Amino acid sequence: MIKVDNKDGYVVVTISRADKLNALNLEMRNELISKLKEINANPKIRTVILTGEGRAFCVGADVNEFAPDFTIDLRETFYPIIREIRFSDKIYIAAINGVTAGACIGISLSTDFKFAKREVKFVTAFQRLGLASDTGVAYFLLKLTRDQRAYEIAVLGGEFTAEDAERWGLLKISENPLYDAEEMANKILNGPFQSYIAGKRMANLVLYNDLERFLEYESAIQGYLGKTEDFKEGISSFKEKREPKFKGV
Repeated sequence: MIKVDNKDGYVVVTISRADKLNALNLEMRNELISKLKEINANPKIRTVILTGEGRAFCVGADVNEFAPDFTIDLRETFYPIIREIRFSDKIYIAAINGVTAGACIGISLSTDFKFAKREVKFVTAFQRLGLASDTGVAYFLLKLTRDQRAYEIAVLGGEFTAEDAERWGLLKISENPLYDAEEMANKILNGPFQSYIAGKRMANLVLYNDLERFLEYESAIQGYLGKTEDFKEGISSFKEKREPKFKGV
């Protein structure tokens, strides 16, 4: 379920599936796309805050509902979320309240500003399944930081902390991310909003002018990997709760 709390000039969008650490199944992805489109079409809304319910921000796709074709699934149900955030005339703020994994790392990094609790961990599990990172994870990590550890995570997988991310310049540590996000939202409401949006458009031109090309390439790679023997082994080992035995094929 995607909850939308309408404030005065901004909204708080909450990913609400706490019992599954807010994993995004197909129904929730489509619902989130629909909600974001509706929000972005509303001229009265200037800022959008994304957060999660419970002890997680979001742990990415629901591993129990993998699509038969990753290329199509990414292009139709994940990338539209990134586009609605990155290319809208709204300011998006992530209030990262807990563990963030998989595709939701990319979703959180696609926002304009991020606040996260100090204890938050960002976990990439793609390689553990025989896949590469997706939903722009590698793109945003490599675009926004030049740290060698971030490069290692983009290529080999692993996890990093909110403190790592702050050191890399990706976010700000916060004792109360939602509070700080709402404080920023109110400042934006009382500021020269057209100037802010002009700034976002210029940032998009400088930083993200090749995002669409990257996503097309990424989805093709992931589609290929989803048909490998290593992916089959990755899924089997995950379900059987054992270490995978990859063969590189």
